Amino acid sequence: MPEDQSSAPIPARNVIDDEQLKRMMKQNQRGFLQRNRFRMVTLCLIAFNVAVFAVEAVLSGFRVNISTRVLVEMGAMYAPWVQSAADLYRFVTPMFLHMDLMHLGFNMVALYSVGEVLERVLGKGNFLALYFVGGITGNAVSYAADVFLGGGATVSAGASTSVFGLFVAVALLGLLHKGNRSVFAQYSKSMLTIIAVNVAYTFLVPGISVSGHLGGALGGLVAMFMLPSKNLRVPNAVRVATAVLWVAALGYLLASQGLLAL
Repeated sequence: MPEDQSSAPIPARNVIDDEQLKRMMKQNQRGFLQRNRFRMVTLCLIAFNVAVFAVEAVLSGFRVNISTRVLVEMGAMYAPWVQSAADLYRFVTPMFLHMDLMHLGFNMVALYSVGEVLERVLGKGNFLALYFVGGITGNAVSYAADVFLGGGATVSAGASTSVFGLFVAVALLGLLHKGNRSVFAQYSKSMLTIIAVNVAYTFLVPGISVSGHLGGALGGLVAMFMLPSKNLRVPNAVRVATAVLWVAALGYLLASQGLLAL
């Protein structure tokens, strides 16, 4: 005759109290550094741009529409004030200055949107170098346009020189990345659309530095063939030649205007 199972003891169930649940959830949560390990340079650049804008706003009388005087005095690109080697910082500082809150917001959103993928692929050092090469090239082209094309000197500033370089870099991943080419090809197609929209916006909206944006895009192209990233299939000879040509072009521009004399 089978044994009656109803009388068998029921094993006790482990009950997790609130404190144990909190500890378990905390253990599963990744820290800030771990969550953002592939966008740390991006976040640092955003923080620095925001901090610089805060200084601009204070110097402009606590206004978010920054005065032209403050922009020029803080290092915006203004060709008449680039007179000697002591003024070469103006090829760098404009990429951290912004004219108003919308200008800052647009550029920081764009930087954040592409920063992570580029940091992952290129590495932090190469990504930072890409940001600077794009910005410096954009400011150099803006300066050259004012000097050689005439039409009146303009004040230009903004991280958009660097951002255009980052856009072009993402667009080139489908061509230059060693692996996952099909995945990055989709990135490239999407980015080409974004670049086309931004170029059209650059030409159609008054007050935007066309030369700066196009120069930044050129800088992104140059950087991708110059950076020593192990994930890019660019021969070392091409990297060295590109770097030499980029430095030579900048040197010629500066020397032609007497900016290398001490």
